[in-house]
Amino acid sequence: MEYIKVGIIATTKGLKGEVRIKSLTNMQEDRFKVGNSIYILENDQFKELIIKSHQIHKNADMLIFKGYEDINKIEKYKGYDLYVPIDQEVLLDDNEFFIEELIDLKVYQGKEFKGEVVDIVTYPQGDYLVVATETGEKLIPFRDEFVENQDEEKITVVEMEGLL
Repeated sequence: MEYIKVGIIATTKGLKGEVRIKSLTNMQEDRFKVGNSIYILENDQFKELIIKSHQIHKNADMLIFKGYEDINKIEKYKGYDLYVPIDQEVLLDDNEFFIEELIDLKVYQGKEFKGEVVDIVTYPQGDYLVVATETGEKLIPFRDEFVENQDEEKITVVEMEGLL
């Protein structure tokens, strides 16, 4: 079975096994639904965790897993990636993308390599690509006016002074 990464266990909160997730998906309601299975990679094996609780606290997804309702049981998984089977894929409309598909894509301006997508942030004005460049992280609006082309390997942005 193939898996896709949808998040990372960032930290624990409290004593009851709650974890803060750095989400790499824009489908949190579907991915982190109570009762759903999510997987971590432990000792080269995918280990199933069942979601017991999901809430959003300060724009972060907070999860509790069945059987891990104690900080001592879950703390060892801080920093672990979270996966779902690829066959649980949600169908998207044209010009819609999963965040996990955009992370790590190379970013080019014309033919010149500029950096890699490290995150997606959402503001009221829309989604922005966070691109790690040699001079630091830059934000690029993820809109047609700024993104010329996007495929499975790279994103090409318009040649505009000051964009990157």
